Amino acid sequence: MDHNRSQVAAEIGVSSSELRALSRVAEAGRITPKMLAESLEMTTGAVTAISSHLVALDMLTRVPHPHDRRSLLLELTPAAQATAAKFQNEFQVLFAHAARNVTPEDQTRLGLLLTSMAVIIASGSEDGPAGPTT
Repeated sequence: MDHNRSQVAAEIGVSSSELRALSRVAEAGRITPKMLAESLEMTTGAVTAISSHLVALDMLTRVPHPHDRRSLLLELTPAAQATAAKFQNEFQVLFAHAARNVTPEDQTRLGLLLTSMAVIIASGSEDGPAGPTT
């Protein structure tokens, strides 16, 4: 995944942090810079620099917040939406090709396993190891 992200970032001319920001904005649809900073575990200053660069690249736009005159929202531009859709489609084709010989039964088992793992990770469960042991 890291290699894929690096390749996508290089292809569209952004840093990996900028690509992460674009991904978060795409997931949210619209997001405040403060919420984006929290999501990326960055300072608001870092997000301001990233968003300014992405605005200059015509990948993000700043729009007024509908309920807070002191705030704004970040959203993808149509060009960035098209780029995101292109990469999502390419990833789905690549994934389908990789899984072409997996039986429906194995797909179901794998789906259940991945869902179970995602739930454990998302819950922040401390029942398992925190990382690799030495």
